[in-house]
Amino acid sequence: MRKLPNLPDGPACKTRAQAAFAGYDHRPSCSEGGIYEMENLSCADAPLLATRPGRTRRWPASDPGGIFASSGGLLWTDGTRLYHDGAAVATVSAGEKRFAELNGTVLLWPDLIGYVPATRAVFDAAPAYTGPVTLTDGMDANGLPAAANTLTAGDDLRGTFRKGDAVTLSGLPGEGNNGTFIIRGFSADGRSLLFYEDTFTLPEGAVTAEAATVQRCIPQLDAVCAFGNRLWGCAGDTVYCTKLGDPLGWYWYESDADGPVATAAWSVDTGSPGDFTGCAALRGSVVFTKPDGLYKLYGTKPENFELIASARTGAAAGSGASLAMAGETLFYLAPTGVMATAGGTPVRVGEKLGRALRGGVAGSDGVRYYLSARSDDGAHLFVYDARTGLWSREDNFAAAGFALYDGVLYALGAGGVWQLGTGDVTALRSLLETGDYYSASPNQKRLLAVLLRIEAAPGTLLTLSVQYDSDGVWRDAGAFRARAKCTVTLPLVPRRCDHFRLRLQGVGAWRLLGIARREEATPTA
Repeated sequence: MRKLPNLPDGPACKTRAQAAFAGYDHRPSCSEGGIYEMENLSCADAPLLATRPGRTRRWPASDPGGIFASSGGLLWTDGTRLYHDGAAVATVSAGEKRFAELNGTVLLWPDLIGYVPATRAVFDAAPAYTGPVTLTDGMDANGLPAAANTLTAGDDLRGTFRKGDAVTLSGLPGEGNNGTFIIRGFSADGRSLLFYEDTFTLPEGAVTAEAATVQRCIPQLDAVCAFGNRLWGCAGDTVYCTKLGDPLGWYWYESDADGPVATAAWSVDTGSPGDFTGCAALRGSVVFTKPDGLYKLYGTKPENFELIASARTGAAAGSGASLAMAGETLFYLAPTGVMATAGGTPVRVGEKLGRALRGGVAGSDGVRYYLSARSDDGAHLFVYDARTGLWSREDNFAAAGFALYDGVLYALGAGGVWQLGTGDVTALRSLLETGDYYSASPNQKRLLAVLLRIEAAPGTLLTLSVQYDSDGVWRDAGAFRARAKCTVTLPLVPRRCDHFRLRLQGVGAWRLLGIARREEATPTA
């Protein structure tokens, strides 16, 4: 019998499947089949990939300044108006705002106004009296004679100041008469403020001034937060905190023979280069950030408070609003990218964003960190899931602020106050672009077909396109309307290539369960 020669094997045809998606990775080193670009997608259902939840505009806004979740509802500013759950409650200056709340009173910077959500009362948080003033002997708060303790003004001051307020006096003659002192009481007619005996220096029994100023001062802060029944804030190189339980007591430096009392206000200059950019409560303490430093508060009262540098990387200038807690971890935008700390040394978690970001504003729903920031190619809204460590990119939403109220995350910007996580997505446009597929081979190959295991809402339209060898040209591979958990096969005209990437675009809601590629290996030329 004559033996026939062996014929060479034909090209190997293989099917390669991918059922897990590792989130957004906009770097040249994006792993094979990773997601190099995305729009309006979410990794909340990881390892699957899906369109993001909707957004619903609850209230309009044309000139957003800031948003805050108070004990009594949502507060935000739009131009020169302060709104509470959609109702205008006060006039403010236009521009960026900072809020903080303590014991039912909200303070707003830089306007230095106070607001009580429960009663919708608005008041001047840093009131001042300017006019004629006389310093004399008088009575103390118990009605006993006291020397050099009485300031008498031309008006009833009981509606302006409170007993116990620390007020700053200026414009008075005499050494030691200008400074900050604590009001111990009022006269019967309210025109006289009573201080401790011998507070003032009265060389001739009385001191008068035609235009002295009495003011309850509040520092202009660049960042502020609440912790331990105090408000904490920073400006320049200085850190401040209020008197215990009093949002208005920023300069209440009361002391006794043993030093500062436990309830006193406190402040400190660090003496380190640069200005503070942000602050936040973290695991039983407060942390403050500079672009090149992270500082942590130690101690339980003014007598033993210490601010200690604990790391060399803090929030970048202009990104103090990027500090937000998600999953017991504090995230923020540093000069080198997004950082995360649970109280120890911060670690970088933003490498996969692949861009230099600035102007970070952030919020959290408790488990996901939402970061709105800008790069050279525009605005972005990124989402980091603290449970899985995966990033998503939603779109170019530019937020002026975020607020979590009653378990719902709201964002201010792009025309209004938006509720995240709800809303119609039937017209939502989405995009997924993979990284390069090399199929673990340096040899040439042909892509024969793409199989998409997909789940979509009725009416959702999806389009697949392919790019070969990084030539910048996307070639249409077919459009289809998916249905619940189906596999769609899209055959392709074979094209010899070294590598390729896929782009899937959709209109409507869909979820990607897996991608399979049918390929044919070819010899290297």
